[in-house]
Amino acid sequence: MPSLTARLIASLFRMTGSLRKRYSDGPDFLNNIEHSRVEQQFPDAKMRKRLDVRESTYEGRKIYRIAPRDRPVAGHMLYWHGGGYVYPAVDIHWKFLAHMAETHGIVTTAPLYPLAPEASAAEAVDWAMKFYREFTPDRAGPFVMGGDSAGGGLCAAVVQAARAEGRLLPKGLILICPWLDVAVAHPDQPAIEPRDCVLTINGTHAAAKLYARDLPLSDPKVSPLFGNWEGLPPMLMFGGGDDILVPDARALKAKLPSIDYHEEAGMMHDWPIFFLRESRAAQAQMAAFIGRNSV
Repeated sequence: MPSLTARLIASLFRMTGSLRKRYSDGPDFLNNIEHSRVEQQFPDAKMRKRLDVRESTYEGRKIYRIAPRDRPVAGHMLYWHGGGYVYPAVDIHWKFLAHMAETHGIVTTAPLYPLAPEASAAEAVDWAMKFYREFTPDRAGPFVMGGDSAGGGLCAAVVQAARAEGRLLPKGLILICPWLDVAVAHPDQPAIEPRDCVLTINGTHAAAKLYARDLPLSDPKVSPLFGNWEGLPPMLMFGGGDDILVPDARALKAKLPSIDYHEEAGMMHDWPIFFLRESRAAQAQMAAFIGRNSV
């Protein structure tokens, strides 16, 4: 059973609808996306004071490197943030990466990749692959690649493309409540939706159309569940029982039984990047996985 804090927060999100509004189709959807461009969230002054935060750009997009300031480095991660392929990184992403640096000594590189509707899936994956090619020479050293939600999907699309090109691969992959099939048409999802305090089916459909643009929803660039998963690095994956995307994680686990998969009953979408008791335990698992695979 989820902790009392997890249950209370999920109940609050359900009552206010504050998150589901962002991921619901309708007249305000495009307005919400446009508003998110104006009020983007980045590492704040407190984080910059505590940690070694460096900002750079690649082809016009910001790249953040978040590292511990006063402790040894325990591992490296290349991380793609979630947001339904339409929303930029938010405060919870930066706090998660800050915790990984401050508590576990993990250095993270977080590219702010192109989003829909300004960019299509083909354009986003193309940009991500260009960055990946620059990131992976020997100077980068061993690393793990990860992502949450849509970022987990992009992580999967990138590693599949990198493998197809014969490029150096990460030593491991971390998929956090990944969005791997953007069609959101699994028969289990309508029954899960009333319990999901973050996502809605119609909202994910709307975001998927904006992202896929001219590509079929089943194209591996858009829905990497249907791509080639052979010969990829070890994977650590998380899912939540009250998340409409959990059928994606279950489908990948069925396809690849060797994946180290942790599903928590009653937990919301993206719970492993929060500040809950369950989240901190998952983050410790991630840190151990990164440490084993990137040093």
